[in-house]
Formats: sequence, structure tokens, C-alpha cells
Amino acid sequence: MNEILLALESVTFDRGARKRVLDIDRLTVTRGELVALVGPNGAGKSTLLQVMNLLHPHRGAISLFGQDARRADKTALRRRCAMLFQDALLLDDTVFANVAWPLRIRGWAPRDIAARVRRALADFRCDHLAERRARSLSGGEAQRVSLARALAVDPELLLLDEPFSALDPATRNELVGEIRHLAETRGMTVILVSHSFTDVLHFAERAVVMEAGRIVQDDRPETVLRRPANEQIARLVGMDNIIPCRLDSEGENAVVTLAGGLRFSYPGAVSGPVSVCCLPGDALQLWDDRLADAPVPWVAVEGRVQRLLPGIGAGKLFVRAGDLTLCARVPRTFSPDSENVRLAFDPADAHLV
Repeated sequence: MNEILLALESVTFDRGARKRVLDIDRLTVTRGELVALVGPNGAGKSTLLQVMNLLHPHRGAISLFGQDARRADKTALRRRCAMLFQDALLLDDTVFANVAWPLRIRGWAPRDIAARVRRALADFRCDHLAERRARSLSGGEAQRVSLARALAVDPELLLLDEPFSALDPATRNELVGEIRHLAETRGMTVILVSHSFTDVLHFAERAVVMEAGRIVQDDRPETVLRRPANEQIARLVGMDNIIPCRLDSEGENAVVTLAGGLRFSYPGAVSGPVSVCCLPGDALQLWDDRLADAPVPWVAVEGRVQRLLPGIGAGKLFVRAGDLTLCARVPRTFSPDSENVRLAFDPADAHLV
């Protein structure tokens, strides 16, 4: 069984007398996990990260590195962590001095500091910036230096609070990949707060979704993407089709009626009231006559092509079927040969919330 690095039990945090910001029943993170905290603005993600780093007073129990945070030396625990914020909070000094700073306050010898700083800068390909003033760096360079500073101390737990949000997509993807590689190489635990589900898919093995200070879903990123716990999460992760619907019972069958009147039998389990049907765009396929004889009871729908948006690897095809507009992911080379098109999907790929 994997070692539990961080555990929260009945943790709450209030801002002022009446504002409850966090209400976490239970959360555990094991050593070496790569976890993403996601949720809408104001969900409490950044506050939870700061509580994990013992920067806020709180109620409830937090265990960090196997120690009860209420009784342990909080400074000693924090020094086993590193935290990186959205803005690169660099000192008005050289890049070398910035990366060396956390080592100096930990009492490292100057010779050892120099070797470690060189290694950290090389890990993020910014060793050529060592003598530059930090205030002269570009946004991407500043975040690379901030990451080098955070990882120079070889933290057991790295906490990242949206450090890539101001960077261009190419730089974001590059840094996400580099951090994941270093974390896996060193066996480091990383918790990343991000608004970008693309970052989450490229980085994390686990996505913890928050709303109003609570955890509402904790699963693999692919599961959150395709089977979100509620409509708000579906919108957060960019679900292609979120369609108002009604669920009825007909004998032993559950029947879904979508806005626009399309009906189909639903094979999945349903718990609680249902208001929308989530259907990923890649679940919608262009009709092939062979589907009529397939063992899967494909649901077919005919409509008129509204527009085709090109993309990398796949395009988005928008089809109007009566009162319903569907978005299908289609091959990049697809070109409709008429105004009308027929789509089909497996009912098992639909998700009701």
C-alpha cells in the first residue's frame, strides 16, 4: 500500500465571522501522486493549497509527512514542501541569487549551494540566465526560474497555484511536461491548481474537483472529462454537448428524451434527479450503413450542417437537427459532401446528470 503523504480530515476554514471558504470532509494524497485541483473561480482551490502548506489557521486534522500538523513544527514541515504561485515572486537580484535563496535560509554550505543552483537551472534550461537580473526576464523565463528555485531544495511535496496561466500555450505545454518528468524521476508528489483541463490531462493522474469549498468529484481526469458529476463540471471541462433532457421509466427500461424530441433507451445506472445529457463530441460518429447491423443499438439523428471548425487532429462539426444542435468531433480531413448529414452514437456513451 502506498504511503500517505498528506491527509485532511474534517478540515474547515472561515474568512471572517460568516464566510466558510473550505469544508473538506476527507482528502488523502499518497507519495508520488500527481494531483490536479480544478473548479470554477471562487471554489477554494488556492485556499486549500495554502491550508495544505499550513499557511492558514484551520479547524480539523491535517497530517503531513506522517506528522500531526497541530503538534509538529510547522516551519520544519513547510521546508519539506515548495509552493509556486501564479506570479513569479522573484527577488530584485540575479537569477542565481534567487535560486540560491531557499538553500541559504536552510543553512547550506556555499559550495553545495553553487552546485545545486547549477543543477536546478540546467533542469529548466535557464542556466544561461544565471547572472541576469530577475526583473529583466520574460514571463516564461521568470516562471522557469521560479520552478528552478522551488525544485532546488528537492521538495517532497510541490504545490503549484496556477503557475502557467499567463504563459502562451507552447510554453505551458513544455513546462507541464518538464515538471511531470522531473516529478516522476524524483518520486515527488505534486498538487497542481489549474483552470485549464488541458493542463490537467497532460499532467495529472487524478483530478479533484471543487465547488464552493467542497470536493464534489475525485477521479481520473478522463473520467471527470467524460462523466462529470454535475452540469457545472461538464461546462468546466468543456463537454461538447450538454443537452436538457427528461428521464422516464417504461417498464424495466429507462428512456431519455432530449430537447428536440430525440428518444433512446439508456443502459446506464441513474441516481438522483436528471436534467441534462452529456455527450462527448467523439461519441458522435458519421453514419455508416454497417452500424445498422451492429450489436450496439446505435441512436441515429439526421440534421443540417451549420458549420465546420478546423482543429489539430480533429475538427468540430455542428449539426442542427430540429431544435437540437449537436457538436461532433470529425477527422481533420472531413469535408461534408452535402448540406445534410447523419450522425449516430452509442447510448452507453451518454452521461446523465
